Amino acid sequence: MKDARDMPLYIGKAVNLKSRVKSYFLDPHHDRPNIPPMLNRLHHVDFIATNTESEAMILEATLVRRKKPPYNVDLKDDKRFPYLKITNEPFPRLLVVRRVYKDGAKYFGPFTDAGSMRRLMHFAKKIFRLRDCNKKLPLNRQVRPCLNYSIGRCSGACAGKISRESYRNTVTMLADFLQGKRKDLLAMLQEQMEKAASRHEYELAAQLRDQIHLIKDASKLQQADLRLPGSDCDIFGSYNTDKHVCLTVLSFREGLLVGKQHFTVQKEVWDFESSSRDSLIVRYYLRTYKTPPTELILSRSIQVDKTMLECWLKNRFHKHVTITLPHKGKKQHLINLAEKNGALYLNIHRPVQAIENVHALQQACRLPMLPRVIEAFDISNLGGSFAVAGMVCFRDGVADKSGYRRYKIKTVDGQNDFAMLIEAVTRRLDRLQRDGKPFPDLLLIDGGKGQLNAARSPLSKFESPPMVIALAKKEEILFSPYTETPVQLPPAGSARKLAEQIRDEVHRYTVAYHRKLRGRQFRRSSLQSIEGIGRHKAQRLLRHFGSVRKVKEASVEEIAEVKGFSPASAKKLMNLLAHQTPEKSHSSHNPR
Repeated sequence: MKDARDMPLYIGKAVNLKSRVKSYFLDPHHDRPNIPPMLNRLHHVDFIATNTESEAMILEATLVRRKKPPYNVDLKDDKRFPYLKITNEPFPRLLVVRRVYKDGAKYFGPFTDAGSMRRLMHFAKKIFRLRDCNKKLPLNRQVRPCLNYSIGRCSGACAGKISRESYRNTVTMLADFLQGKRKDLLAMLQEQMEKAASRHEYELAAQLRDQIHLIKDASKLQQADLRLPGSDCDIFGSYNTDKHVCLTVLSFREGLLVGKQHFTVQKEVWDFESSSRDSLIVRYYLRTYKTPPTELILSRSIQVDKTMLECWLKNRFHKHVTITLPHKGKKQHLINLAEKNGALYLNIHRPVQAIENVHALQQACRLPMLPRVIEAFDISNLGGSFAVAGMVCFRDGVADKSGYRRYKIKTVDGQNDFAMLIEAVTRRLDRLQRDGKPFPDLLLIDGGKGQLNAARSPLSKFESPPMVIALAKKEEILFSPYTETPVQLPPAGSARKLAEQIRDEVHRYTVAYHRKLRGRQFRRSSLQSIEGIGRHKAQRLLRHFGSVRKVKEASVEEIAEVKGFSPASAKKLMNLLAHQTPEKSHSSHNPR
């Protein structure tokens, strides 16, 4: 699809071109708001015929990569992650870069964990003794090697201490090390060490032994419990939310996790449900300049044409690559790992706008209006004692801590959570009505159907009361009076995310208040029940003697040594302690 200047707007492939183009004009595209603007710019449609679907896929990926049409989905990772680069020089160096060029150099990565990459680079330089300097070697004349050579961190190429052929062999071993091919590398070094020892070249044998130990130590940094030891594979998993799709790629070489990368796609830009996902896999390898391993393990949700994708990989990389679509077992375990990483990435890097969560909650509960102000209630007590209620306020999906309130339950005796909830809701709405302030749009109650009915019972006496829903904790089910049956929220849905966030916040706030009251009561020393002994004097006595019992056992002279006590007041305290009844002794905890 091209504009009036013959510039590509969108590039795609189709078996039936007429049907594919027609679909753009017959569908209103309510779920893809980018399509109408593209059609407004559309001037004409051009096409190239191919012999097979595989050829069409290759051509599509190539043209998208070269032309970069604005309405094609792109693999975006938000930032340029670092790569390790072995330069294309007579005596190569190992560098950290953030861009990949076709300059004959070898690139390894990208690394999403820069700290892990730096540790890997430290081990690599220590093992293979590559040069760090930026001199253009070979030099016209030999120079004195630097300090790195003296401490065994450089092979001294600038001073002619190593031949170009030997240095190149070292670089080849470094490339194997960075690609994760460490089993063969260790076997080769072990063989070289044994040969050096048999020739009585003990210094060389010791150097090779140290290299072996360092390679094993570096491998331990990346070891993962994959249950597929020695496997070389790329794992592709996808995780979906209401707005985005995250494609996560985990690269394993010889059982080691050597790379991880995430790519996100907006659903409104790309019809994820009905489109083929082959192009995502193709574009990944074209974009990262990576050579695929012998096996790709894909989630069944990605829905690729296995035969066509294997054919493309074989034509592009001249090697046979097996596509595996497991549904159970060890390989499915790896896909679950990739999808879990994708979920964590989306939660951190693609937070949904808070107001979108509110809209999702409205739709899920069939609420007649958008609940822009939500107040949530929770009850906390200990067998009916220290009963409190907490209320939190969210505006447009964001916590408004200035609107938080807490209540001591005054009218309910015993453990009756329903009555306590009625009291708290009634007191809140009464206060708003007296102050002439608007009611919230929605009350969210922590509990099930019983709590929902309890919260609704006092609303009849108010004009235009707020809407009410309840969230059951165990089942994560919403009870709404506007739906015929309880609402089972999807685990990754925006509505569930908001409801759980509010429920957890009101629970935290209420329990904190309950613990504060209970702790204040239990921390009150029995000394404070004595006339004339306040908190500060009680603290001084407890710090001096250690406990109430020892205060009782002390003499008048010993009590008079405590700041704030005269001999007369000390004697008075002793008399009062002697007549104190056991019932008044609550606790003798030391104050903190």
